Amino acid sequence: MARKILITGAEGQLGKALQIGLSGKFNILSTAKNSTKLANNRRNVQKLDVTNQDNTATLLASFQPDIIINCAAYTDVDGSELNKELAHQVNVEGLRNLIQLSEVNTHIIQISSDYVFDGSNGPYSEDDHTFPVNYYGKTKLEAENFLRGTRRKWSIFRPNVLYSSDLFCKGNFFAWVYKSLLKKQAISVVADQTSNPTLSNHFVNAVFQAIIMDYEGILHIGSDDYISRYEFAVEIAKVFGFDLGLISKIDTDSLSRKVNSYIAERPLHSGLLIGKLEKELNSLSYSTNYNLKLLKRELNFK
Repeated sequence: MARKILITGAEGQLGKALQIGLSGKFNILSTAKNSTKLANNRRNVQKLDVTNQDNTATLLASFQPDIIINCAAYTDVDGSELNKELAHQVNVEGLRNLIQLSEVNTHIIQISSDYVFDGSNGPYSEDDHTFPVNYYGKTKLEAENFLRGTRRKWSIFRPNVLYSSDLFCKGNFFAWVYKSLLKKQAISVVADQTSNPTLSNHFVNAVFQAIIMDYEGILHIGSDDYISRYEFAVEIAKVFGFDLGLISKIDTDSLSRKVNSYIAERPLHSGLLIGKLEKELNSLSYSTNYNLKLLKRELNFK
């Protein structure tokens, strides 16, 4: 019998990709909080508010998952500074509910973030000291620590700058750059924030490998090159044939002065070392240019 997997936050960028990528391989139940989006959904996503204990307990008792992949998160980094209670409820209390209300042998796969690091000396390994510089990062680290302190079976994935072919996802940096340049709109992109962006399809493959190998522990995931947001945008323009002249550089301090809502401190020299992922899951990593070419092919077939 196929293992039963509960995906929370299935209307988010990664949740959608996981549902599509894992369907047919496992018995998947996808859930999301937003009932208005679910009214017309074609992917059979059920309503689940992980901050609601009654809702969570009822669904878990009914489905009894072998594995929970927790993609439910409050991911608005700036919004987290203003709505700390909400960010904590979703990112920490939501995970706590899933752990406490599920069966003791349920494997919890938690999606975390590179924002658990301060960005002063990246790229980081899984064993490097964590020190988040904004409230969003603090909630993700608190959730990690709570899960690690349990006697449960757990895995934690830390991606950075997740992107995909989902052009309607608000948090998709690629989608913002792609749609702006397609409309010939000029954009300013920070040149002092470094990462190794994570293609969602690669992420799904890594999670699949972790499931079939029954993996436990922390893993970093991303491309095999470390680039700034500006360099990422330039790479997008080159691969898709957009006008490079539409992209200008800006530094983080200037952006925060220019945009009033840009209030959370960002880790600058971030990026994640991915050798452990490649070694322990036999998961290959590729350059951002290669991943963007895969994405271009995917978009051409949509």
